Amino acid sequence: MRKKIHFYLNDKNNKLARAIDIFIYSIIFVTVIDHGLQTMDSMAEYHSYLESWEIIPIVLFSIEYLLRVYSAPNRLNFLFSFWGLVDIIAIIPYYLGLPADLREIRVLRFLSLLKYDPASKNISVAFNRIKKELIIFSILAVFILYVSAVGIYHFENPAQPDKFPDIFHSMWWAVATLTTVGYGDVFPITDGGKIFASIVVYVGLGLIALPAGLIGGAFSEAFRKDKKS
Repeated sequence: MRKKIHFYLNDKNNKLARAIDIFIYSIIFVTVIDHGLQTMDSMAEYHSYLESWEIIPIVLFSIEYLLRVYSAPNRLNFLFSFWGLVDIIAIIPYYLGLPADLREIRVLRFLSLLKYDPASKNISVAFNRIKKELIIFSILAVFILYVSAVGIYHFENPAQPDKFPDIFHSMWWAVATLTTVGYGDVFPITDGGKIFASIVVYVGLGLIALPAGLIGGAFSEAFRKDKKS
């Protein structure tokens, strides 16, 4: 029985398994649209109707989750897997009576549709090829982010204590500047701050280009090898 349930919930080539996937994805899509409509003031008169049907997807998601746990070859591995955590986070607030509504997190399940595309394996191959480099880059990025926040804090805090009250608030400026977004809500006004900000902008350009180059190169290599095989 367990094997049959696992087969119908996970086999990508079985018609019934695909039908179950389509049904679950449809419920997820409707749930996301429903929650979006509830945030619209123009739909206020319909909020009670939109809220009343919420129990249906919760029950369906709960049944699916329990079936996946029951049928999993290794239940502990499933419980702490990415998809297992996504599923439980989506439904647990309802049962605990928490105000947070996290059902939308199940939109991540749409990523599993990639299993139906043979070419999707190239994505996994590409990221596995550069995962060590990406980890090192992430550590470097966090270090640069912190140094940028510290630097701008020391230059701008005396002149703008309300905009740069501490290092952690200064990280917002560092993020916006390093990513070259530059929202303009906070900006340096001192000469030292402006010079430092110019340096951070150039560092940010390299910070964006480096992972883009790594990922692009890894994808090119993965697709090239896939065509040869």
